Amino acid sequence: MKALYLHPDGEGEIFFEAAAGRLFTSNDAEGLSAYALIGPAGLREVAAKLLELADEMEATE
Repeated sequence: MKALYLHPDGEGEIFFEAAAGRLFTSNDAEGLSAYALIGPAGLREVAAKLLELADEMEATE
């Protein structure tokens, strides 16, 4: 699996496994991991919400 996101300080990562439709997140430093089953529509919805959150964060900086 190729990482979608790697935290620059190693504090977490996000992966997507297309064959199984699973979106993974993990943080090896804290021993945490989780996944959610997600399809194309869900991926688009998450992408749109992440863009909105990024805009909100920039507006408050």
